[in-house]
Amino acid sequence: MQSGFFDAAWLVHLASLLYVIAFLVREQLSLRMLVLFATGLYIAYYYFVPERPLWDAIAWSLVLGAANLMVMVSLLLQRTTYGLSQREQALFKHFHTMNPGEFRKLLKIAQWKTAGQAEILTLENQPCERLYYIVEGAAEVKKGGKVLQVRVGTFIGEVAYFLKRDASATVTLRAGGEYVCWTHGDLTNLERKNPAIRVALHQLLSSDMAAKVAAS
Repeated sequence: MQSGFFDAAWLVHLASLLYVIAFLVREQLSLRMLVLFATGLYIAYYYFVPERPLWDAIAWSLVLGAANLMVMVSLLLQRTTYGLSQREQALFKHFHTMNPGEFRKLLKIAQWKTAGQAEILTLENQPCERLYYIVEGAAEVKKGGKVLQVRVGTFIGEVAYFLKRDASATVTLRAGGEYVCWTHGDLTNLERKNPAIRVALHQLLSSDMAAKVAAS
């Protein structure tokens, strides 16, 4: 259908132009939106212009569009706290170096616990296999004969994890205290797979250690 081709040639030209623009765009979500729109134009062309719809081309274009849409949804989830519980959203506010997507991956390997009675989290000069974050309650730190109180919203065992050494103090969480913890092995595996999370977490731990030094 030659006349139809020329009548609808703008579909192909516009779709191709969108692909060219997409190659020039560095922001992933915008790039994906342009590609999705271009794919829709190609599908319209394959269906309306030929005497018979090009079903093979339409089918593969739909597959391409669906795959692109899945990635767009993933990108959107990385930018929103949708789906996080109230307590998870409250915790996320303290992990300011991470985006929601990175935080979700960190939560997947986390354990939420509440101390039924006084619980020792770390022992001074002893191996420490977990990184802790105090969510609620009071904790006591004993180091070199000194006793200090730990504020809520503080990492415990960050020196052991950050520097790969034994715990620098004995920390006891009082009964009823709530915390989140991660094993060193799980964190190491996560950082290996996601370098961005490694950078964000180390920035957070460095900031926490600096605050403790300033307050001591």
